[in-house]
This record gives sequence, structure tokens and C-alpha cells, in this order.
Amino acid sequence: MEHMMMESNVPMVFGMMFEVFLMMAAGVFYILCAAYVWKPMRQEKNELIGALFVFLIYQAISMFFMGLEMHTMNMVYSNIAGLAVFVGSAYMLKFPLSSLSERTRKTVFRVVLMMVVALFIWFIKTKEREIQLMHFTLWYDLVVNGLIVGGFIIFKAIGIANRWQKIKALGGGSGVVTCCVIANGAMITGAMITSSIFGFLAPVIIISTLMYARKKQREAPSATI
Repeated sequence: MEHMMMESNVPMVFGMMFEVFLMMAAGVFYILCAAYVWKPMRQEKNELIGALFVFLIYQAISMFFMGLEMHTMNMVYSNIAGLAVFVGSAYMLKFPLSSLSERTRKTVFRVVLMMVVALFIWFIKTKEREIQLMHFTLWYDLVVNGLIVGGFIIFKAIGIANRWQKIKALGGGSGVVTCCVIANGAMITGAMITSSIFGFLAPVIIISTLMYARKKQREAPSATI
């Protein structure tokens, strides 16, 4: 993880480097945002809300344990972070397949899940590959969850007729792209503070658009979800 610590001349917070503290704090923040999304997810039973809930959960785990690894230099924590991203991606990829039958989606999900778990096991089999796991995970998250899933959410939002559902999709997709593409890209280049800023910004975009759209929907009872 040394290549990610370029911005090291920063204050200490609670005995941790500032960027490490921000990453762990972001993990807690994502959990709080996921708790907010939990209720509407159960009420609406909406594919988009479900995907965003999974996104917030796996990012919370990944960020917290990635920060913990950077603080303790214990690779077990970065392995947990990587596994969270891999498993989260299997769930996230169900959203682009929402037009398929439930049986087909479940089959694809199981296949993808087995593949990413096998990939994770392959990485941790040797110390040399294990060292590369977190760097690979950042690129994997950027491409699969950011460009593919996040991009698909935004693309699908363009064709949604319902105004408030469109706002939810645009906000959700933008939040996913902000975290997975911009924040991860910044982290890959060693810009940890920049990465943390965009990491915090992502759930703010998601939650604010969900709150706004839900508020407007309540004010217009005839609107469909």
C-alpha cells in the first residue's frame, strides 16, 4: 500500500494519518447512508434502490478495512476489503441484467459470484499475488462497478419517463461513478485526500437525490414509482 501514501505530510487524527482517518470515517458514513436506504428499499422493492443499497454496504466494508490495513499494515484487512468489492460486484451486476428473467439473473449471479470468489482465492494463495490484490481491486471496482454498472444506471436513467425515478437513477448512477471511477482513480495515483473527498461526495449525491425525489413524490401522490 506504500504507493497509495504519497500525500503523507498531513496531520494525525486519533493516532492515525489524516487520510487513513478519512477513509475509515467514510466507511462509517456509508453504513449510515445504507441505513437510510434500507427502509425505502423494503417499501419500494425497486431494482435501483437495491443496487444502491448493495453499493453502500460493500463500499462501507471496503473503505473501513482498507483504512484499517493502511493504519496497521495487516494485509488481512485489505483482503477483507477486496473480498467485499468482489462480492458486491456480483450483486451490482444483477442490475444491468434486470430485463432478463429472474431465473437467468440468479444463474448469472451465481456464476459471477463463484468466479470472483475463485479469483480472490487465487490472489491470496501466494504472498506475491496477495500484495497485488488491493491494486487490482481498485481497478476492478473502477471498471466493473463504476464504468459498467454505474454507467448503465445513468444510461438507463435517460430513457425513464417518470421524472422522479429519473432523478433517482441519475443521482444513483452519478454517485456510483463518483466513488468507483473518480475516487478510485485518485487513489490509484496516490491522491488520497482527493480520493477521500470524492468518496464522501458519492453517498451525499445518492442520498440527496433520493430524498429530493421521494419528497416530491409524496407531494404528488398520483406519481408512479
